Amino acid sequence: MDFLIALDKRLTSVLEWVLIALFATFLVLVCLLVVLRYGFASSIYGGNEFVTIAFLFTSAIGGAVCITRREHIAITFFVDMLPYEAKKWTYIMGLALIAVINGAMVTYSIGWISLAGHNPWQPFGWPQGIVHAAVPVGCGLAVFYCCLKIVLTAADRESIDVLWMPED
Repeated sequence: MDFLIALDKRLTSVLEWVLIALFATFLVLVCLLVVLRYGFASSIYGGNEFVTIAFLFTSAIGGAVCITRREHIAITFFVDMLPYEAKKWTYIMGLALIAVINGAMVTYSIGWISLAGHNPWQPFGWPQGIVHAAVPVGCGLAVFYCCLKIVLTAADRESIDVLWMPED
C-alpha cells in the first residue's frame, strides 16, 4: 500500500508540473499572439493551433488530477450524514462509476482516433490523432486515479472524513 501512496503522490506531482508548463505555455503564447496581432498585424505560424493543443491537454490532465485531489464537482450533503462504512462504500461506488464512464470514453476515443486520427491537422500537418489523444490520456489517468483511490479507501489507507474539498 505504501508503494501505491507514493505512486499517487509522485505521479500527481509530475502531472501538476506538466499542467503548470502547459498552462504557462498557452498563457504566454496567447498574450504574445494578441500583441502581435493587434500591435504589429502579425502572428506566429501555428500559434493558435498550439494554444488549442495545450488547452486540451491541460483540461484533460487537470480533470484526472482533480480526482486524486478531491477537487471534482460533488454534492455531499446526504453522503456526509451516513455512518462510516456506508459513507466509505458510497464513495467507492462513486469512484467506480467515474472509472466506468471514463473507461468507456477511452474505448470510444480509440475508435474516433482510428477513424480521423490519420488526417493531417493544419497548419503543422501533424496527424489529428495527436490532438485527439487528449481524451484517452485524460480519461485513462482518471480511471487510474479512481482505481487507486478505490484500493486505498477499501484498505482504510485513505481518509474519508472529507470526501471532496469544500469551497472556500
